[in-house]
Amino acid sequence: MQKQFALLILCLTVLAACAGRGELGIVTLNTPVTQVERIFVATTRQRSVEKLYDFNGLRTSELTYAQYDISLPPDHATGKIEWPKAKPNAATDFVVTDAEIFNNTAAFRSKLTTANKSHKNKDEVVVFIHGYNNNFAESLYRFAQISADMDIRATPVLYAWPTTEKPYEYLHDRDSALFARDGLQTLLEQITRSGTKRLILVAHSIGSNLLMETLRQMAIGGDKHVAHIIDGVILISPDIDQSLFQLQLNRLDPVPSPFVVFSTANDRALKVMSFLTGKQQRLGQITHSDRLAKHGVQVVNLSKFTDGDALNHAVALTSPSVIAILKKIPANRALSKHNSGNPQTLLQHLFKQ
Repeated sequence: MQKQFALLILCLTVLAACAGRGELGIVTLNTPVTQVERIFVATTRQRSVEKLYDFNGLRTSELTYAQYDISLPPDHATGKIEWPKAKPNAATDFVVTDAEIFNNTAAFRSKLTTANKSHKNKDEVVVFIHGYNNNFAESLYRFAQISADMDIRATPVLYAWPTTEKPYEYLHDRDSALFARDGLQTLLEQITRSGTKRLILVAHSIGSNLLMETLRQMAIGGDKHVAHIIDGVILISPDIDQSLFQLQLNRLDPVPSPFVVFSTANDRALKVMSFLTGKQQRLGQITHSDRLAKHGVQVVNLSKFTDGDALNHAVALTSPSVIAILKKIPANRALSKHNSGNPQTLLQHLFKQ
């Protein structure tokens, strides 16, 4: 028992090893910037009383909507976030150049509708649900990095759910993910009401469980409006029990297509989660699955890529090699039609599985 406890402490220490936490850097620009990513936000975090336009890790049932303009530095490295220093500098850092918190839902829908018309993929939205142990700035800047590096041509919307920002409060964050289901459902309904015609859902780590539980909840409730516009689901290193995932899939009729799971056998974070949950493997650790393939779920094994994050827990988001491959994939709405309606063939070819 002592040995197991010591191993647990060691694992949590590894998870907490990153120095410092990400913070918003807000600047007023005097010179033009080379690249700005506008990220829409819906969050069930409480607003910070200490920092302008920031949110803490406390829960609230009230959904707040906002938008942020994130400037990327000219020498931005693919897969990285150049964090702002004590004095943010747009020449070297990710910085917030403009932000707005909307007074009501109607204002959010109006701005989202306008944004949908200005992107290359008109009337298409990509929603990103972050994982555990992310503060607001980290999830916001990560999505800005993803949007820029992946050349996302749709309107990006972040769903920021309330994590405690402490790696040893994993169990609390699992409860918070369940707490955040209603907020995510409301967001997806508002996106549908904005006139969006195609919806891509992307989730990382335990955020994948939040997404699947929300889709299951909506299916049980008979909601067809959102399901009708879902044009793809992508789970990255999903922290989900495999049996639970099977039950979640069984409720989805039909299962969205394409439906992709990016996995990594050497995911150090998920190894810790496997230990904590008493299960051998989480969904994000499996390298293939014929059973999931019967549902149309494609598992893409990224284990051979070693140029991502230190924990191998966000390889699809941080590896320059993987990002370069993903950018070759056609627009999301055309993916399911590629190769005579077989997106799996394209993915297998690109990743040589």
